[in-house]
Amino acid sequence: MKRAFFFALQYFVSFQKNTQIMYKHLFLFVGLFALLGCDEAYESDNSEPGNTTAPVSGFSPSGSNAYWIYDVASSSSQVSEMNFTSTDSIYVASSNGTSFTLDANDDGIARGNMNILLTNGTLHKTSTTLVFNGTIDLPENLADLGFTQDLSIEDMILLDLNASNNDELFSNETNFSETIDIQGVGIPVNVSSKISTTKINLHNSKTLNDTDYNNVFEAEFTLNVAITGSFTIAGITQTIPILEAQDVMKTTYFYVENIGLVRAETTQGISLSNQLVSVLSLLNITLDFPTNITIENIEELRDFSVE
Repeated sequence: MKRAFFFALQYFVSFQKNTQIMYKHLFLFVGLFALLGCDEAYESDNSEPGNTTAPVSGFSPSGSNAYWIYDVASSSSQVSEMNFTSTDSIYVASSNGTSFTLDANDDGIARGNMNILLTNGTLHKTSTTLVFNGTIDLPENLADLGFTQDLSIEDMILLDLNASNNDELFSNETNFSETIDIQGVGIPVNVSSKISTTKINLHNSKTLNDTDYNNVFEAEFTLNVAITGSFTIAGITQTIPILEAQDVMKTTYFYVENIGLVRAETTQGISLSNQLVSVLSLLNITLDFPTNITIENIEELRDFSVE
């Protein structure tokens, strides 16, 4: 559905806006978001994959006094403004039976990508799954560009204790058309996207953040996008790729039994097509941002209480 695509779009734009990144218009221009990736240097797996009989509630505590404190580190070789460290204080804001919401910091704004997602909706637990539902108002800057879809996503499974390794937990594909504004020029675009979550493993034990944990659920969130646009030059309209099909958002996240989210790794990035750069040059539209950007964002649990 269209709303899933735009939820992911808003998720990334919110991150850019909250950290006051001056190049955010790049991602607005192409209708973009973020990708989350994996840095293997920090971790080790100390056992063969295993199973647990604990219900999913043990992996996602939601007591009224529960809180988690994360160290957040962001880095980018292309954009210096994205090199920063911060802290996220996440806490249970409300709880109603098997559903609950999370909030962040004194200002309500998370700095880590996974926590941005988790604090922008409602989480629902069954005996074996953790499901996310979220709806977010359309940001003013997106509305200014001409995007009109609502920003919501429904029934995205984050954890499933019954799933096998590499099982796809959630998948949502969509194709739609919009017209966006690029420096005063209306550009019809066609968007193809896929949002998915996948179980990677359920580890008996795993070392994360220099700490040994038991019963670790590892999964991945991915957003793959392809965008084409119709440009008119000298009276001739041609369709060119804005983004070749690529993962613009990829997250590896780790939930630990009796704790919750312990670590999340985010790599955000886009690579604009060479055809787009050439056409914009012919239209005298100058890009004031890099055509290739990669941003890494790491969230590490520092302290918590789930009593």
